[in-house]
Amino acid sequence: MTDMSMTPYQASPRALVRAGLGAVAASALVLTLFVLPAEYGIDPTGAGNALGLTKLAGGGGEAAEPAVAAPMAAPVAPGTPTPADITKSTALRSDRQELTLAPHTGAEVKAHMAQGDHFIFRWQATGGQVRFDMHGEPPNAQENEFSSYWKAKDLDSAQGAFTAPFTGTHGWYFRNRGDTPVTVVVETTGFYQDLYLPPVQ
Repeated sequence: MTDMSMTPYQASPRALVRAGLGAVAASALVLTLFVLPAEYGIDPTGAGNALGLTKLAGGGGEAAEPAVAAPMAAPVAPGTPTPADITKSTALRSDRQELTLAPHTGAEVKAHMAQGDHFIFRWQATGGQVRFDMHGEPPNAQENEFSSYWKAKDLDSAQGAFTAPFTGTHGWYFRNRGDTPVTVVVETTGFYQDLYLPPVQ
C-alpha cells in the first residue's frame, strides 16, 4: 500500500508578493475602468464612456449629489490665448441679489448672458439649507427646455466660476424644503448683462 499523506503547499515569499501585487493591480484596474465612471462620473481612460457607465453616475431620483464644489471645466486644447480670447466686449460688473424663501417654496436668480460670457459666484443661505439646480435656457425656451449644470441638496453655500455655453439666461433655482424661512444671497462678478429675480410663477 502506498502512503497517500499530503504535505500542504507552502508558497514562497516571492510567490506571495507576486499574488498580492497582482490583486492590487486587478483592483486598481476595476476601480479605474468600472467603479469611478459608474459611481462618480470620473473616467480617466474613456472606457467608462464607451461602455455607457458614466451615464450611471448622473442617476435620477432623490440621491444626494456627492459634489459640493462646482464641477471642473472640460480641459481645453493646449495653446496660447490670443487677445481675442482674452478681451470682453461686455462691461465688467458686480451684482448682489437677495431672496427669502418661505417654507416649501422655491425661486430663481438669473443672469442674461451671451455665449462665452463669464462670472464667478458665491451664494449663501441663512436660516436653513436649500436644494438648488444651476441651469440655463436659450431665449424663447419652451417649458422644460433647459440645460442643468449642477444640482445638489442640503447645502447652505456654494461658489465657483461659470462660462455660458450658449446665449440665454443662466442661474439658480433654490428650494427651501424646511419648515422655516431661508434667506439666500447670491453675489456675482464678471462679464454678463444683468443679475435679476424672475417673477415667481
